Amino acid sequence: MLDLKQLTATLEGGEIPPSFDAKTIGKISKRFLQWKVARVVNLYPIRGVSHEDSRYCLYACPLNGTTIDEETLRAIHAEIDSLEIGHIRYDSVQSEGADYYILDEHGNHCGMDADDDIVAMISDRFDGLVLFTKTVFSPKKAAQLDCHYAALGISKEPNGYTIEPLSNTTLGLAASSQRFRGPKVEIPDAGEESPAVEKYRQTMTLVMALMLIAAVIWYLIKG
Repeated sequence: MLDLKQLTATLEGGEIPPSFDAKTIGKISKRFLQWKVARVVNLYPIRGVSHEDSRYCLYACPLNGTTIDEETLRAIHAEIDSLEIGHIRYDSVQSEGADYYILDEHGNHCGMDADDDIVAMISDRFDGLVLFTKTVFSPKKAAQLDCHYAALGISKEPNGYTIEPLSNTTLGLAASSQRFRGPKVEIPDAGEESPAVEKYRQTMTLVMALMLIAAVIWYLIKG
């Protein structure tokens, strides 16, 4: 295990150990130095899932202190492990937005309607932490999700957090045994699709439509 104080000192501009990815650490350090109450904490991968070529990892991150106790982790697993993959995929979209990380002193979401995101709702049941999901779009990039430490701080006052997972590759650590489980081989009846899956599909359809419109406008301008 790495010493959190030493890792914090590195991100504050200290000497970068030779085993670290100096380029990546340097980029993170520039952002880290701009945050309020910047610190490094332990990060807990809770569940990894896959859908086609995409890989998703849902994490638990402490906001008060630097660790999460085992009893709380077991309670989080009890809530998360039974979720449909669609809920985690939807949370991965929400987790990309800055509003997701506007949090009160207990870690509750106050910049978005958590009722639309089951993972965010579960997160708000636990005091002093936040759950979030990160994605890569190729199995070859799955190592980017192998993270057990995170840099965090307030990037937009008064309570807009940024959380930067630090991968084992970046820190020169050995890879852990990651598992990304796909959906169960079950075909739901029509009309039984979960709201999260439906909302995820609607969101991605809108994104694709906007990209198509932008491409047409660019073509007309260039033409």
